[in-house]
Amino acid sequence: MRCVFRRVRLAALVFFACLVLAGPVQAVDLYQVSTIEALSAGLYEGKTTFADLARHGDFGLGTFVDLDGEMVALDGGFYQVKSDGSVHAARPEAKTPYADVVFFKGTRDLGAVDGLDLDGLKAALMAKLADPARYYVVRVDGTFSRLTARSVPAQPKPWPTLADAIKGQRLFPLEQVSGTLIGVYAPPSAPGLSPTGWHFHFLSKDRTRGGHVLAVSIAQAKARADNVEQVTVVFPDHPLPRQGVAGPAAGTE
Repeated sequence: MRCVFRRVRLAALVFFACLVLAGPVQAVDLYQVSTIEALSAGLYEGKTTFADLARHGDFGLGTFVDLDGEMVALDGGFYQVKSDGSVHAARPEAKTPYADVVFFKGTRDLGAVDGLDLDGLKAALMAKLADPARYYVVRVDGTFSRLTARSVPAQPKPWPTLADAIKGQRLFPLEQVSGTLIGVYAPPSAPGLSPTGWHFHFLSKDRTRGGHVLAVSIAQAKARADNVEQVTVVFPDHPLPRQGVAGPAAGTE
């Protein structure tokens, strides 16, 4: 009887030790510059410098003043994917009219996502994250057999709506490229605040290619995610340039 008790006690100690070592899933705070409603209406004025943005996150996505390219934040670096496909480090004094950043921890291991296309990836992530009513951020590292990215050229004033600006997008078809997908999920309850559903940008491992992701075919990759505990929004200083904007167009920033 004493031996059985010792075994039970040992098993209990091991169980609680595993709980302590594993720890709770740590959530992150999302910092957002402006709103997708303002960006969709054509408000491309710089709001926050990248030096200041770096104080709020090291991972995320967004754009630049005049909608001049796609922004990718990865491992503490901020990158601008221009409409000619070139990638440049963002200047600290440069500003963004729209961005989402977090200090990424990757506390949720979502495992392999091999062989999936973009729709399959979105479905697989939601099946593992489970709660469509909250924000998430995800990082997918691996090799992509095919990936279509895009960027948009700088827009002259008077600024067009985002839907009109995207008509001039430049597409970058990539094959057998290694790199990282940076993803932000926003719930259906935030249509004017953020692009609802999944929003992905890409940056290659060598930091020479990237953009807003339109299509993907994953060869081999692994995903990690964080729950978002809190969202802080820095609202634009000026009223929307156009009224009656219901929300972002499909495939927007």
